[in-house]
Amino acid sequence: MRLKRLFIFITLLTTLSAGFQCSKTKTNPDDLMGVWKTDDPKYADRSFEIERSSITFTIGEGTFDTHPITNIEIEKGVDPKGSLYTIYYKDREGQEFKFSFYYSPSDHGVIRFKNQEQIVWTKEQK
Repeated sequence: MRLKRLFIFITLLTTLSAGFQCSKTKTNPDDLMGVWKTDDPKYADRSFEIERSSITFTIGEGTFDTHPITNIEIEKGVDPKGSLYTIYYKDREGQEFKFSFYYSPSDHGVIRFKNQEQIVWTKEQK
């Protein structure tokens, strides 16, 4: 009986994980690398840039903050809006923060913040 339960548990776990993939990495996928902006007028002077090991937020009037990335989690197949990315980074004092967004490769790549899905961010074309 115990062996049967173990077999059912492993089968269920395998089935669930087939549709949901989660990975951790310290480097960014190439599609995300670059400067991201939105046409939303509230954020006209705002942008963010994702690089291999850092993330920079432009916060208006030429001011920006660059932070080292400590980890990245990617969850694929969990939402029709795209893969869910969570970038973990540290501030100057060493406190860790997270930045979560959905990325979809459609239309040359689109980012939507997890907490502001109605605003579309696109990568600057070089």
